[in-house]
Amino acid sequence: MNKMGWKRQWRLVSLFCAIVFQLFLLVCGSRTDHFRQTPLRISQKLISTTPPVKLHISRNYVVMDNGIVQVTLTNPTGAIAGVRYNGIDNVLEHDFKDTNRGYWDTVWERPGDKGHTFDMLLATNFRVVAQNENKLEVSFTKTWNASINSSAHDLPLNIDKRFVMLRGSSGFYSYGIFEHLKGWPSLIIEEARIAIKLRRALFHYMAISDDMQRMMPTDEDRSAGQVLDYKEAVLLTHPSNPKLKGEVDDKYQYSFENKDIKVHGWVCNTPHVGFWVITPSNEYCNGGPMKQDLTSHAGPTSLAVFFSGHYAGPELGVTLKEGEAWKKVFGPVFFYLNSDSGDNHRTLWEDAKRQMQEETAKWPYDFPESLDYPHANERGIVRGQLFVRDRYINKDPIYAKSAYIGLALPGDVGSWQYETKGYQFWTQTDKTGQFKITGVRPGTYSLYSWVPGIIGDYKYNYDINVKQGSDIKLGNLVFDPPRNGPTLWEIGIPDRTAAEFFVPDPLPGLRNQLFNNNITQKFRQYGLWDRYTDLYPNKDLVYKVGVSDYQKDWFFAHVTRRTRSKNYIPTTWQILFGLPSVDPKGTYTLRVALASATYSHLQGRINDQSRPKPHFEIPAIGRSNAIARHGIHGLYRLFSFQIQGYELQKGENTIYLKQIKSGNPFYGHHYDYIRLEGPPQKN
Repeated sequence: MNKMGWKRQWRLVSLFCAIVFQLFLLVCGSRTDHFRQTPLRISQKLISTTPPVKLHISRNYVVMDNGIVQVTLTNPTGAIAGVRYNGIDNVLEHDFKDTNRGYWDTVWERPGDKGHTFDMLLATNFRVVAQNENKLEVSFTKTWNASINSSAHDLPLNIDKRFVMLRGSSGFYSYGIFEHLKGWPSLIIEEARIAIKLRRALFHYMAISDDMQRMMPTDEDRSAGQVLDYKEAVLLTHPSNPKLKGEVDDKYQYSFENKDIKVHGWVCNTPHVGFWVITPSNEYCNGGPMKQDLTSHAGPTSLAVFFSGHYAGPELGVTLKEGEAWKKVFGPVFFYLNSDSGDNHRTLWEDAKRQMQEETAKWPYDFPESLDYPHANERGIVRGQLFVRDRYINKDPIYAKSAYIGLALPGDVGSWQYETKGYQFWTQTDKTGQFKITGVRPGTYSLYSWVPGIIGDYKYNYDINVKQGSDIKLGNLVFDPPRNGPTLWEIGIPDRTAAEFFVPDPLPGLRNQLFNNNITQKFRQYGLWDRYTDLYPNKDLVYKVGVSDYQKDWFFAHVTRRTRSKNYIPTTWQILFGLPSVDPKGTYTLRVALASATYSHLQGRINDQSRPKPHFEIPAIGRSNAIARHGIHGLYRLFSFQIQGYELQKGENTIYLKQIKSGNPFYGHHYDYIRLEGPPQKN
């Protein structure tokens, strides 16, 4: 009896456990299905619960499969032909050619070319770099041969496209190595990126940030719409989703700064699947942390942009001289897929953000096989503390709080903004100005910084040589920002953007509803440059210091004005200010910081608008196109002008700022900050 009772109790316990397990599955059924990436030292538990990584090679395709995601690559060209996940045979657009679904590409030219070349970097050779049950790494290469290719119009670079798949990982990685050997011909590379084109019938919801995600128009909606001032901007007239009718769609509305391009992508309704581009580091990007670029946009398309001239101009491309040697690693970028049994798209977004944080914490990765990608133990650290010394703000140096501070190739003050060939490593200081830059590749760098709320750029006096395993302690550093005298008045905030100025509402028929109730993103609306004419149809902006409010009265961009005949003419803004006294023998300083410039030509006159020769001038500069592309900044430029005291007068004064370049609605600039300083004062 005791033995039979024990068996009965065991059956009851087993039944109870089975019921609890079923309830657990029901409760967890709506949770996100994903497999967390683990380091290369994969745990025994993961090995026992996930299939090994397998590689299948055929004449035309290379297939990487870890039982969660299956990636098909074209052989030997190295394009992403297919991604199978969660019952979807291919999340990429199968109506396109297999080399036009997911691919690396560049835009390049040689000096003297009449136009540029769009190159999809189709490789000619394939090889397996590493293969075991826990990791696969494959390589697709394209080699330039001077004796064979010099006569043909072929890209003079060696290209190595790598793809990596890890056991238990719900996605795959890609990185690339570009090399220009000594003795090769000159070359201009305008941009480089990876483009992913997802299934048009499946992916309609796009997410690029917590407050920027929505159902998107299709390519067909855009084709049926009305093209506006440029081809990228389309008014949706007959969209498949009636809620989108009357809205403007433009891929540039979804641009972000490098520092914020961490995760973005798309969600499919049925099955509920997300596809995400995760960028753990921007060390290989050009232009520093605030350089802006594209993310995801209607298509459905997602991009991993390594460098481009967007919001900057051709200066941000890579220009290689005749015979110049250059090599650079771009990536790795992680392409992550997730799913659940629910229908809340934000659930997949939140999971993608968690995965992004995990990937970022693991940078630099330990799995890339290329010797050109140093692992964590092969890199170094630079640390210190930054202060700002401006006696007109505070008698003693103050902490450089939240300063952007980073390492880039040696150059002049502020040269990091234009540097394109090396790597950059940026961080922000804490509230006491302390910083720690980790994961630095061995090399020689300059240390650069700029401080929100302070004009100008800082550069450390000495080059810094980072070696493997080094931990360089720089101690206390002091930034002396540009300053000649006390502030008499100022307009704006020196933060390198025009975000604090007046951004108008768009015309009712040219809205993107996503930005309607988002004040901080209002500048992304289409056509705001033309709103200046609506606000100032006959006379230009007049700003009175001490009375006007720059948040309400200073238009966010100094643009041209539209006439009735639809010509665009120069505009002259006025700054009115009073001086209780003037030192006629003293020297005053006017600081003008520009947040962007597009074919801008600024002339300044003081108290005499009709004077033939301006008192000061900024010659024609800039090709950022930031005004047209819904940007609030581009490349930062600071100008300082000396004003002799006899040119001013006691009482009312006027500075006339004239944007003389005309003929186009997008010519002009964004101001960052303007300050008038009095003559120097003794301590």
